[in-house]
Amino acid sequence: MSTWVLWWVGGQFIVPETAPSALDVLGELGNRFGLALSPWGRRVAQAWGQLAPLVSVLGGLLWAATSERGQAPALLGWVAVMLASERLGYQPSVVIALAAMVGFILLAWLCSLANNRFVDRRPTAPSHNVLRAGVSAAALSAVVPLFAPGVFVFRLCRPYVATAPGAVPAGRGSDGGRTGVPEPPDA
Repeated sequence: MSTWVLWWVGGQFIVPETAPSALDVLGELGNRFGLALSPWGRRVAQAWGQLAPLVSVLGGLLWAATSERGQAPALLGWVAVMLASERLGYQPSVVIALAAMVGFILLAWLCSLANNRFVDRRPTAPSHNVLRAGVSAAALSAVVPLFAPGVFVFRLCRPYVATAPGAVPAGRGSDGGRTGVPEPPDA
């Protein structure tokens, strides 16, 4: 998924005059791996084409729903933005999605400001938590295209990186607790 998004976004900047659509990139990736993709993608894009602005808004709301523990909405948000871009183009679909994400976060923040004025026993959303969650969602959604190259670099460099030895945990002797013989207590 990350590779698909990265190739699509990269194509928008490398060759903007002949920028590939998201489904063209998916077809090219499939061809490179020997997978023949059926024309179902074009049918899906045509079906959603009339609703492209709403699909882009959905992508932005999915980006806003991203958290450290739940990162699937970021991926689904990118799919929605890429489907919307088939009809709207790259820049309008991304701008609409970003506006939807920022608008939702601002609305939640304004509601949290009003909600913090009352003493209540119900769960509340403190304004600083709302902003922190919004920044986390934006950052996690933005790094989706960078995930594939990051994993590649990590896997490439891992054999060459050594970690320092850790400290011996308390209760384990100098032999690392392998002999089963307890050490005498310190006097």
